[in-house]
Amino acid sequence: MRIFERLRLHPERPQIRQIKRAAQRLHDGCFAVVPTETTYAIMVLPSAIEAQASIRQLRSLDDKHLWSLVVSDLSQAAQFVSIDNPAYRILKHYLPGPYTFILPANSKLPKRIFGKRKDVGIRMPDHAVCQMLIQEVGEPLLATSMQFPDEDFIATDPDAIEPRIKHLQAVLLDTGWGDMTPTTVVDLCDDVPQVLRQGLGEWAA
Repeated sequence: MRIFERLRLHPERPQIRQIKRAAQRLHDGCFAVVPTETTYAIMVLPSAIEAQASIRQLRSLDDKHLWSLVVSDLSQAAQFVSIDNPAYRILKHYLPGPYTFILPANSKLPKRIFGKRKDVGIRMPDHAVCQMLIQEVGEPLLATSMQFPDEDFIATDPDAIEPRIKHLQAVLLDTGWGDMTPTTVVDLCDDVPQVLRQGLGEWAA
């Protein structure tokens, strides 16, 4: 298997051949650097243990790092989180979009990855490449920001990302420069939604 691969895609009309190639690399145990409507993100299958270790080393993360789950729809999210009626209405209104919603975890959340956490962040990006990739993969992906430990800002330029990951089992989905603004993070675990971080997404609930 090739160690590193860079795939160039149209940001709005991605080539399905490239999407299928990236999905196969993920199933082969690689991680992927994926564009979203906010920033580039590192994504990996929950079953790809070695790739997760590579990501932690790349980003200097410890075992307690809080991964997000990227899903294609709410039925995928419901595999791992509990969604009551008020939360469902909020999710339907705001997603897909530049938000991370914190929701109560259910018993199926992988304890090997999340430990004893009782909640988890859910992402449903509004970006054609990311949406098509998640659908092609067929299951949720773990995600974290594409930020190197020696840099203050999230990496936005694929030409700068490639040299830092080309020695790893990885695939870079290049759609040009990414954004630097992160998602808006909203906690839906209590009765009243709480904005934990104001990012790109506007919040008016």
